[in-house]
Amino acid sequence: MNFLRSNLAVRRTGDHRHMMWTTFAVGALAAIVATLLITQRMHGVLLLLNVALMLAIAAIRPRTPTVRWFRIFLFFILGVFPLWQLLAVDEIYLRLLPQDDPAVALWYFLSLAGVLVVKLTLDLNASRLGNARLPFEPGMRVSSLAYLFALLSLGALAFIYVKLGGYARIVELYDTRVEQTGTDNDPFRGLGVIQALANTSPLWIFVCLMMRRRRSVVLTAVAFVQLGVLGWLSSGIAGSRQGVVFVLVFALFIHHSFIARIRPRTIRIAGIGVALTGLLLMPLKFGLGYDDIANLSQRFAEQRDLELSMGPVSVFLFRDLSRFDVQALAIDTVTQPTYAYPMGRSFVGAIASIVPSALWSDRPDTFALEKSEIMRDFERTALDKTTLLFGMPGEFLVNFGIAGFVLSFAIPAILLVVQNNTGIRSRRWLPLQAVMWPLPFLFFLFDSNVMVYYTVRWILLFGLPMAFVLRQPRRSRQTAIDTLAPPIRG
Repeated sequence: MNFLRSNLAVRRTGDHRHMMWTTFAVGALAAIVATLLITQRMHGVLLLLNVALMLAIAAIRPRTPTVRWFRIFLFFILGVFPLWQLLAVDEIYLRLLPQDDPAVALWYFLSLAGVLVVKLTLDLNASRLGNARLPFEPGMRVSSLAYLFALLSLGALAFIYVKLGGYARIVELYDTRVEQTGTDNDPFRGLGVIQALANTSPLWIFVCLMMRRRRSVVLTAVAFVQLGVLGWLSSGIAGSRQGVVFVLVFALFIHHSFIARIRPRTIRIAGIGVALTGLLLMPLKFGLGYDDIANLSQRFAEQRDLELSMGPVSVFLFRDLSRFDVQALAIDTVTQPTYAYPMGRSFVGAIASIVPSALWSDRPDTFALEKSEIMRDFERTALDKTTLLFGMPGEFLVNFGIAGFVLSFAIPAILLVVQNNTGIRSRRWLPLQAVMWPLPFLFFLFDSNVMVYYTVRWILLFGLPMAFVLRQPRRSRQTAIDTLAPPIRG
């Protein structure tokens, strides 16, 4: 009886805290809305649509931890950052449409409809979410095939450095590209698949060092240190933050799934460390360096000719983590009666982009063709091809119109379901589940050609091969045989 009373008390306390936080959130939201309306900082219709959008996102049931993170992600990239950019009036390389422009209101309405598509898709697949995970089973090993992949990836990395003239030459080439901010000066042009294979080298080395019968503290330290070293040499040197961050995330997942469980507190600390790594690599993306970090915003404004409310932080929030301004301009373009829809041409170009130009010289262009045509009258740079990303919803919008934008939201919801059901029957597919985890999030940030490159790099060259190099420990195989064997009748 005492046990039941204590349980009831704990439940009442939890409900009380939940109600308190909900009341606080609603009150804070109401206060913000009232302030913006009274001070006339925000258009009333947009504010109403923004609140409706946030409520629709909150209505998505977090049936799995990944869905919970996805809901938070949508809350910021659709609800917070666009509103923040409109209030700050930050224009990043292109003109920001005013609040009273019909295209802005239409973007909010379409995003609201898209979120409802996400919710409907997840609700229809509720039975496929929240499946039980396989129990942890230490002692997994890798076959000699893993060492072959490690050698091939290291060979690809060495080939790139030899071809381009060494470390110093690659740094020089990348600095030139950053100064010109264009796509035509890519030092890695023509090395797509080779570079993708080189990017996987830190993970293959990590697997070969850690998933073996005998490990030492020194070997473990070397395995983690080389993640940063090879991650930098294969991706960071070229300004690619995702190549460093994803390597760290996937390595931690492999360690947690096959080598030794990582405590929740350690996971949180590691997550903060990975996020800080991504932030610390930001100046390199802009070619600023770290020699005068205290005046980073001033040097950014001078070099990039951008006066923003928060300097490079505005670029990180409103350009790296939001696609609002480019998608609103795309809506303004595609709703014109004279606009001709490509009907999926850019997706064909994305798939064709993985074929080396030496084998297919006249291969179709990527989405850069359509989006550059749209941005030509709005973008501040004089580049022939824009480097701005529209996100996959934006690309569906340009290809198929308003219906394409809304219905595309079903794809990340389906990816959430597929990712959740990958690896629930056999542990060998867990690495594939790991590299699929970011896909629903990246869908809103990347164009199709970048998504295809991600698929080649992390899924085809690492996640899938890992399923064939894993070897179960002997005792697990014997247990499986005993389970499948028919009972002996006396």
